[in-house]
Amino acid sequence: MDTLTFWLPLFLLFASALVGAVLKRRACDHCLKKFHDCRVTLGFSSAEWIDGKLSVFAQGVELSCMNELKIDCGEVASRILHPTELEEVSLIVRKAPDPDTKAGVEWKRERERLLHPPLFRRIKRVSLNTYNMLRDSFGQALKAILGSLSRDTRLGKTKDADKRLQEMQSSLTGLVPNAWEPILEKYRGKRIAVERKLPSGMIWEAGILEDYSSKYLLVRDVDLRDSELVEHLQQGGQGKSGSGFDLLYSRNHTVLRFVMQNKQS
Repeated sequence: MDTLTFWLPLFLLFASALVGAVLKRRACDHCLKKFHDCRVTLGFSSAEWIDGKLSVFAQGVELSCMNELKIDCGEVASRILHPTELEEVSLIVRKAPDPDTKAGVEWKRERERLLHPPLFRRIKRVSLNTYNMLRDSFGQALKAILGSLSRDTRLGKTKDADKRLQEMQSSLTGLVPNAWEPILEKYRGKRIAVERKLPSGMIWEAGILEDYSSKYLLVRDVDLRDSELVEHLQQGGQGKSGSGFDLLYSRNHTVLRFVMQNKQS
């Protein structure tokens, strides 16, 4: 028994630190992760555009395969944007694959599944929303379980034990993203229009709302209305007629404003 009371606290502290470290390395925004390894264009509120292949990390992103860029100390291979800099990004654009390619056919299938989700996808989403609604209850239950494990053991007397237990609780309850918002959830898979402000005035762009997080709105098959953005994409060879665009809109710069009338997809 003495052996158990000695090793159990150490094991729990080690496990909490390990779980926390692993989850922090993987804790990326789930909407942003869908653009990982894709060729994208990042737009800033200052009408600056950056093109490149996006790599998503827990603490920032990297853009590689950029257009030729040189600085005082040499030629640039990639550019790093840290979390505070990502807050200045107003949108991220991904060109849809050409319709006559295998990737283009799959993109169209994904679009159809958004408009007409299969039963399994609906059940999965309902389960996720139910978990998020009961998230606090799960957190309190986990806290009680961990408290009972530590009671009457040396864990309760260990320095920073409470802090470590709280970190493990937060890490475990954070495994599933808390992304349940009634209005946005109602119109997932529907044609909506987002509103964002440009120096020239307010614009609205329509598309299919795929998903959302606390930071982004993921909208598929967007009808671009920003003339400067369209011109930049055409100059980069991404404005080919017949292909759509998927956009990540920053919620700091964009809001869902309208729900569009149904039309033939």
